Amino acid sequence: MSPSKKSIHEIISLFHPKDSLGVPLATGQPLALLQALSDKQDWEDLHITTGLLGFPFPILTHPKVRVTSGYYGPIERFLNDQGAQMEYLPASFTGIETFALKKPARVVATTLSEPDKDGFCTFGTHGAAIYRPFCAASRDPSRIAIAEINPNMPVIYGLDEYGDNKIHITELEHVFESNQSQLELSSLGEITAEEIKIGENVLNLVEDGATLQFGIGRIPDYVAEKLAQSSMGNFGIHSELVSDGWLKMVEAGKISNTNKGVFPKQSIFTFAFGSKKLYDFLDERKGQNNRSAVCLPVSIVNDPHLIAKNKNMTSINSGLMIDFAGQVCSEAIGLKQYSGAGGQMSFVQGAYDAENGKTILCIKSTATVNGKLVSNIVPTLPLGSLISTPRYLIQYIVTEYGIANLYGVSDEKRAELLIPLAHPQFREELKKQYAEMKQIYYKN
Repeated sequence: MSPSKKSIHEIISLFHPKDSLGVPLATGQPLALLQALSDKQDWEDLHITTGLLGFPFPILTHPKVRVTSGYYGPIERFLNDQGAQMEYLPASFTGIETFALKKPARVVATTLSEPDKDGFCTFGTHGAAIYRPFCAASRDPSRIAIAEINPNMPVIYGLDEYGDNKIHITELEHVFESNQSQLELSSLGEITAEEIKIGENVLNLVEDGATLQFGIGRIPDYVAEKLAQSSMGNFGIHSELVSDGWLKMVEAGKISNTNKGVFPKQSIFTFAFGSKKLYDFLDERKGQNNRSAVCLPVSIVNDPHLIAKNKNMTSINSGLMIDFAGQVCSEAIGLKQYSGAGGQMSFVQGAYDAENGKTILCIKSTATVNGKLVSNIVPTLPLGSLISTPRYLIQYIVTEYGIANLYGVSDEKRAELLIPLAHPQFREELKKQYAEMKQIYYKN
């Protein structure tokens, strides 16, 4: 028996003045619910766990509301600067799911697609770190699972052995309907000349028939677009994210998924973030996808041991800064949180261990800080820097000036490969600093 639909006011009344709420990252966020929560006036202590917020909802700036984000985006950074009670949860993408299962919020809410002909609602573009926690909450009589049913959420399936990215309408007690537009990835901005050079260097590392993972950003999208235009093909996709670059490769006939080691013949992902065109392609109601791309929980997609089973696994991600030891900061600038750990480490480790695997980290050679040009290749990271990827898993580092393969390179030799990747303005000084380090720390 299907549950009776509730009004948004009935849904809001389920909350206690002191409560905890878990909602997913990005495209899974229940937008109408988050907007309406500000209508409740008697908050004493509401703790919201989320990530990569899509909008600065008024509830997030309420003085009695605390927000813990597993992945900072522009909205988190903005709210943090405005003095909101915004904190970062140091966890990988998989760790966010684990946290939600081990320390569950009393209320869990997500957006679901409309029921299909068999009565199943899918988690659509965002199975990720919400599928398992939401299903657990829906089966726990002491907790509340809220489903925001939205016809704009695409119907996207998974694989039967992992729940097929769906839940039956009869398992849902607290349901309301909304018609919010699906959150789209706004323009990433015009790609710079430096980023194009980095992308071209990355393209030189990609082999025909490789299994690919793309991170988020202009460089991965540029690489995907160029691969779509290239003579190469027969690629496989095992990626945390699929976006418009992936769709261009699909449309160009470049993805066959026939050479993968796991999940053959299907692109697998854990969340999709892009344009309406991307969502329309993935939507099984539109007749284009036909389960050629499936959405699985993050703990499956981002499992390094499964990733490593793929042939020619090639992961393409970004970093902010690297030192001579090979330590990479990808998520923070000093102690200031900028993004999140995400799935970078999972795919770096998986690709590192895969047969003929390649892990690629793209780093711009410079940044501008307070109007001054600084090098992103440094002898030692600034005190307190937060390391996202350790030196022992680093392989290819790419800047606009070239490629360095640090696999199997000893600690004292790494700087010799990294300094040529720095901006020419800083190379002589880096060489001097390296010479001083050798005298102090390494054998003469």
